[in-house]
Amino acid sequence: MRGMKTPREQLVHHVQNLERIEAERQAAAEDFSAALAGAKAAGFDPGTLRVVLRLRKLTPGQRKERRALEAIYLAALGMLEGDPLPDEARRRLDEEQQSRDMPGKGLSEAGSPPSREPKATPAPPPQLPMNLKDPEDARQEGRAAAAAGKRIYDNPYPAGDPCRAAWDEGWCEKKKSNGMDTPAAYQRRSKPPEKNDKDEKGAA
Repeated sequence: MRGMKTPREQLVHHVQNLERIEAERQAAAEDFSAALAGAKAAGFDPGTLRVVLRLRKLTPGQRKERRALEAIYLAALGMLEGDPLPDEARRRLDEEQQSRDMPGKGLSEAGSPPSREPKATPAPPPQLPMNLKDPEDARQEGRAAAAAGKRIYDNPYPAGDPCRAAWDEGWCEKKKSNGMDTPAAYQRRSKPPEKNDKDEKGAA
């Protein structure tokens, strides 16, 4: 029976184990800080390195989705600063709008959620020549386009024109979209499915 530890002995064991892990974690934190300081001394930005470390833990698909969401958030806050939404962000917003426009159409005939395979990006509208229009005017046009039910792909300004990003910002601001809406196909049912006659007879 001597092989069994008393409650006090178990407590001492766990406390000592936690103390050892805490000391190792503190040493690792100090090593990390020293390595970060070394990178900074070599001319690298510590904040950017931290972001890179987090991104390296993600898969390529997760990184692509993260960049799309970041762009959507910046657009909704009016912070694109001349950079238009990337194609992945436009695709995400377009799918979100389609799920709103066609509620209940997300399920396949078999009753399962639709495939999440990426869809082909629609061809952009004819591009207008670059002009010197005030980006604030383009932002207002984006708001009006969103209010009229137009798609994010309907942005008429060419790449490189600051008005393209301003139009995107106005569209996202009006839509109040964050790219995170849950399609109807993935929403939990509000009530359980109705039982058929066969189920009721079996229960009886």
